[in-house]
Amino acid sequence: MPSPQRVALFAILLGGALATGPPSSKNCSKVCESVSKLYPSEIVFPSSPGFQTVQESYWNLFQREAAPSCFFQPTTSEHVSKAITQVVQEDCHFSIKGGGHSSNVGASSITGGFQFDLAKLREFKVSDDKKSVTVGPGWRWGELLQQLEPLGVIAVGGRDAGVGVPGFVFGDIVLADGSLVTANQTSHPDLFKALLGGGAHNFDITTALKLELHPYDGMWGGYVLQKGDQIDHVFAAYDKFFHKLQKDQKGHMILDITRVNGSIAAVEFIGYPELVQNPPLYDSIYALSSSANTLRLANYTDLAAEMAVVTNSRGLRNTYRTLTIEYDAELLREIFDTWAEITEPHAAVITASLDINVITSQMRNRSSRTIKNTYGLGGATNQLIIVMFSLSWDDGAQDTTSHRLVQDLGNSVESLADQVGKLKRFRCMNYAHIEQDVIGSFGDSNKKLLKHVARTYDPHGVFQWLQPGGFKLDGQKS
Repeated sequence: MPSPQRVALFAILLGGALATGPPSSKNCSKVCESVSKLYPSEIVFPSSPGFQTVQESYWNLFQREAAPSCFFQPTTSEHVSKAITQVVQEDCHFSIKGGGHSSNVGASSITGGFQFDLAKLREFKVSDDKKSVTVGPGWRWGELLQQLEPLGVIAVGGRDAGVGVPGFVFGDIVLADGSLVTANQTSHPDLFKALLGGGAHNFDITTALKLELHPYDGMWGGYVLQKGDQIDHVFAAYDKFFHKLQKDQKGHMILDITRVNGSIAAVEFIGYPELVQNPPLYDSIYALSSSANTLRLANYTDLAAEMAVVTNSRGLRNTYRTLTIEYDAELLREIFDTWAEITEPHAAVITASLDINVITSQMRNRSSRTIKNTYGLGGATNQLIIVMFSLSWDDGAQDTTSHRLVQDLGNSVESLADQVGKLKRFRCMNYAHIEQDVIGSFGDSNKKLLKHVARTYDPHGVFQWLQPGGFKLDGQKS
């Protein structure tokens, strides 16, 4: 079990005081050897031919550069249970990799520790009534969609084909003591609710996921591209789309503005979940002077694969930062102007993007009514925008500059939004920088609930201290 000192520190952390951080792991090589005797075909050592291949399965170059004592690729929940028991007994740091798509260093990677790689947990079972599917965390959204679409059903999930399934949903899990439980709305509902906000970085290792399925026969979507000289028209068109969205809740669109080699371009990624040609919701976008347009009737599989190609920064150094604002057309334009000014001096070596995602009150409230979560977004009637800044580069000499740049972007834009009373508390975990207090952004009552659940299911603080990556319950990070 974790040392008494660590247990005491965890108790302080959950009580509200800030502890100093986890001690270093010492016995991870021993754990790797022990687990390899139990499951020799599922351990990949640094000397193994496949070690580099597994490292390269991470999306972010920062994570690829981590070198664990070994990768463990279990094929059953029982294997995970045995391994986590060994890890805890030896006080070994560990990390958990699902799809490996995080932008944050150490989120799903570790140097010198024990690395769980869930890529071979590949269960796939559709219920007889086709209302749900149970899958392992080794699936990525693109390949999962390919399995579901021929059955006339679809699951709500990632928009990028290359993103792993477990970063979004939960189901069967392994706790710190090795016990296997199912977390859903009727079994361990407190843990299930906590997972839908606090994430598996704080409570467990997910080994199977149950997804709700919906009837499906295709959709309308694609992307539309404009050059930078159209940016005024783009924002005007977005404002018209936004106001139409209040009446037609079916559609969605992401506005992505990117500077590549000094040139700015805007892309609208569009998805409408019905076989409707040119839905009127996007009339203002159709009217733009565009350099490319792929809008068509298509499968979700094709649209997710297209987005993965267009937005591809796999194998580069990547970092994100996010904030949430109440919708304001003038503020959005000021955010763009600030982004353009701050990123321009670095355009030759750093690719910068500004993403604008709308989250309407109807979307938030419908989600909160269906499945209780800890985001703290339900009940309000205002319309929100999740803003994401992303930077990509390939030269390690730019690491310090990029880190400072994404901080400057976040601080400057938060100040802008705060000055006009439009800055909101919520920070989206999938888009957040490791230095942002994501858990705190859910609100005091939800943070208190998450701590209570952690005390209940992980009383010794294994997932707070032995698993240093991710967003911790008091903003404590690796």
